[in-house]
Amino acid sequence: MTEDSNKVDPKKSAAAAKTDNKATVKKAAPEAKTTAVGKPLWRKLLLAAILISAVTAAGWLGWVEWQQRTAGAEEFNARIAGLENSYAALEEQLQREQELETQSSEQMLQILTSIQLRLNNQGKRLAELGSTTRSDWLLAEAAYLARLANQRLQTERSTKNPLALLQNVDVILKQLDDPELLPLRRAVAADITALQLAGEVDSAGLYLELSVLAEALVKLSVLEPEIETITELKQTDTAVIEQSKIHGMAADFMTAISQLIRVSQRSQPIEPLLQVHEEAVVRQNLRLMLEQAQSAVMREEQVIYSQSLEKAQRWLAQYFQLNPSATLIQQRLANLSDMQIVQQLPDITSSVQAIENLVALRDSRLATDAVIQE
Repeated sequence: MTEDSNKVDPKKSAAAAKTDNKATVKKAAPEAKTTAVGKPLWRKLLLAAILISAVTAAGWLGWVEWQQRTAGAEEFNARIAGLENSYAALEEQLQREQELETQSSEQMLQILTSIQLRLNNQGKRLAELGSTTRSDWLLAEAAYLARLANQRLQTERSTKNPLALLQNVDVILKQLDDPELLPLRRAVAADITALQLAGEVDSAGLYLELSVLAEALVKLSVLEPEIETITELKQTDTAVIEQSKIHGMAADFMTAISQLIRVSQRSQPIEPLLQVHEEAVVRQNLRLMLEQAQSAVMREEQVIYSQSLEKAQRWLAQYFQLNPSATLIQQRLANLSDMQIVQQLPDITSSVQAIENLVALRDSRLATDAVIQE
């Protein structure tokens, strides 16, 4: 069997060889096909890689370009914003300059208008001065004096100077001798009467008199006893004196005693005498009271004035009872305390208003006549 197996059939060998050749051809064919297909795939992969690289590079370049364009757009927008701000600033500055020019033009127009009005007024005034008569000048002087009287009455608070000024106004109106001025003269006369009825408070005289009294109080002593010298009896008859020596001595003694001793009744208790420093304090306080009254006179404070003088009277009656000079000063202070120091100021504006009304009426008449003549 081994031999049989070792023997090979030639036909079977040829068939087997063919079969093996066919299998070898079949195996070789797929390998060749695989080799042929492998070459295009590698190229495609290379092309795909190149394409991907190109796309990536293009995308990166596009992104860079987009970034550059975005930065350029932002810079452009910033430049546009800067230009807009500059334009707005220039426009605002131009508007301010226009406003300043407008204001300057308005101011110049106002100045020119004011100058034109002044020129017109000056021309009108020159025309009026050319036609002004003596009565117009006198009437203007009367108006000035009336206004001055009213001002002095308020500033000086005295009726003396305003009364004199209004009397001069009445004299001027009397010189004009115009029936049209009768209402004006009536107003001036009413103001003169009001000033005369108001009276005049002599503040300067009161101030000086109080000053003199204050100096007298400083020198005033607390006690001034009356010292009377005892006159000696003249001896007319030596013989009678010798005979009635005892009776004469007794009579002289009684006469001397009767002259030195006086008895008087007082309704007020006598204050004890003051010491030297106390007298100085009392005199200084009295002087201060009178100085306070002087200040009240200048300020026209009636209550303070009266109270100061009444207090000074009480101090004089209390500390200077035995001094007759103090009694005289006390009586004078009582008279001064009853005086009115407040100056009554009447209303004297009626004369000023009457003159102004008359002047306005005459001016209107002149203007009407000028319009009619034109």
